[in-house]
Amino acid sequence: MTKKLSVLILSSWYPARTNPTLGNFNEKFAEAAALFNKVTALHIAADENMSIATEYVQTENNGVDTRIVYFRKKHKEFWTDKVAKSYRFLKYYFTVYKQYKKQNGKPDIVHLNILYPVGIIALLFKKIYGLPYVISENWTGYLPSNYIRQNFLVRITSRIIAKNAYALLPVSLDLKKAMLSHGFNNTYYIVPNVTDTKHFNLSESAKVDEKKIMLHVSSLKDEHKNITGILNVVKQLSIFRQDFELHIVGDGDAAPHKKYAEELNLLNKFVFFYEAMTPLQIAQIMKQSDFFVLFSNYENLPCVIVEALASGLPVVSSTAGGIPEHITEDKGILVEPKDEKAFFNACVKMLDNYSAYNKINLHRYAVDKFSYISVGQQLTDIYNVILKKKQIDT
Repeated sequence: MTKKLSVLILSSWYPARTNPTLGNFNEKFAEAAALFNKVTALHIAADENMSIATEYVQTENNGVDTRIVYFRKKHKEFWTDKVAKSYRFLKYYFTVYKQYKKQNGKPDIVHLNILYPVGIIALLFKKIYGLPYVISENWTGYLPSNYIRQNFLVRITSRIIAKNAYALLPVSLDLKKAMLSHGFNNTYYIVPNVTDTKHFNLSESAKVDEKKIMLHVSSLKDEHKNITGILNVVKQLSIFRQDFELHIVGDGDAAPHKKYAEELNLLNKFVFFYEAMTPLQIAQIMKQSDFFVLFSNYENLPCVIVEALASGLPVVSSTAGGIPEHITEDKGILVEPKDEKAFFNACVKMLDNYSAYNKINLHRYAVDKFSYISVGQQLTDIYNVILKKKQIDT
């Protein structure tokens, strides 16, 4: 039996009590890797609500030894405070790592999620302790359609971090192309987002609602997810047919969208809003839906698309980011971002033909590409390739 590798997870975004959903896709990467390896996640989080200076929390989450240090954050951040905050991040990462090493020995490899800023820690660990690292990337700020210009120092530092990695693991080919355009030259492996195909699966019971249910799940940020465009199309649909409902689930600010839906005379007639849901609740509402809609202006590879496929739902979506790499004709219909006429036509076609899509095949595709086992094995294979390369290099 092959010896399990010791993998240390570092993440710029990772779920913590200060933000339980931030970087939850990174947590899924850790859980996937933990199926085949011994995985520990280290994370440092500033918490302005703390009454004590620091707090160390260690838990076991789905096979991942999770260690988080919370430190008290000041409400006002002047430049001196920012310097002090950066120093504390460095201090606590090294302190927790030394504790981890004392208990477990030196890890075989570091897996960094989101290149900046915690990539600085991965780089220092490599230079000081000789730890090789790989980088999973999911940031939309590199995309041409959502390019966020960072200052010169951040750009240079990011390139150094990327150059010193043994491999870069973007979630889509589209993101790889964007990263290359920013000078991140390295070995690339495309590793998609993970979904729990045990929970996101096919419904075994009959659908409760007689109407055709279109489902949308997102952060509700309009500049990103284009909720306004979706509502405009639903208004046009409602003029011609009344056999459907749009259910919108979001963990963002729904108030402006509710107001607009009310202005369009759609609220609680054709459009129904739901508060943020747990993954299990989202899995359940997907089982009661007929197809999934997404009309984003930009994307990488949205977890909700992966979850929809796992639930056997065909998809109507924009061509943003890496979505076309998976949504082919047998899985849904794609249109250009912001093209409301095309999105309207696609929704009409899907309302009339959603039952023609093979739910079993959609679920099987998700299992093959996005399940914990599939991604965990892919990550483990990459780790082993890199460790062999490291042996050759040294």
